[in-house]
Amino acid sequence: MYIGETRTSLFKRLNDLRMELRSGNLMPWADPHAEAACLWAWQDAEGFAYECSAAPLDATANGRMGMEAYLLYQYRQEHGKSPLCNFGQFHPRYRSSSRRSGNLRGGKLEDGQKDNPAGNPSQPPLSPVGKPGEPGWMGLTWSSPVVLASEKTPSTPAGPCLYILSDAGAGEIIAIGQSGDCAHRLADLTTKPGDERILQVSLHCQEKTIFPHQLRELETDLIGNYFGEYRKSPAGQYNNR
Repeated sequence: MYIGETRTSLFKRLNDLRMELRSGNLMPWADPHAEAACLWAWQDAEGFAYECSAAPLDATANGRMGMEAYLLYQYRQEHGKSPLCNFGQFHPRYRSSSRRSGNLRGGKLEDGQKDNPAGNPSQPPLSPVGKPGEPGWMGLTWSSPVVLASEKTPSTPAGPCLYILSDAGAGEIIAIGQSGDCAHRLADLTTKPGDERILQVSLHCQEKTIFPHQLRELETDLIGNYFGEYRKSPAGQYNNR
């Protein structure tokens, strides 16, 4: 149902989640535990009962979150789909609660209402082809790297994309990401203050319609494959988390 990580004690994390799932007819808020509302919806719809398996991990945030991405990547490779409550997926016949500050409780959709688009099927997992940063990595068509500077960054379509941010000098991948609006994301990266390194970006633009949770699945496939290759995350992948 869900694969996750926590920087707090496991007892506290699971106890908090247990309390949220015991909220009766009230779907939990989307924070602080984003998966709680989805687990509640499937529990309400199907009568599911949950159990947990955990493993200790002595690692930095970058290592811990990289391992989470790797486990999700492996799950998708083995099962051909994602756990039901990862990546912002949701039960198709339920709407999610807002964050607590929004004060909008979710619940079951009425007959005749359209399915929740977050309930659309998982994107098929990417094929583990090539090495991170290579032109055909993971079976995708990547653009040639271009220096990330306002006067040099090419015009980019406003559609969804995956991107690789790397150090132009060392050739090292710094971060892997996705965006529903590639042009806006590139403009944001270009104006963001950085260090002395010259950064470059390589893109894979999505030509077909894709939902936000499906784009996050593909991003995690890339990060997970990188982690499996080098046993670490890109150096800037989880900064400020």
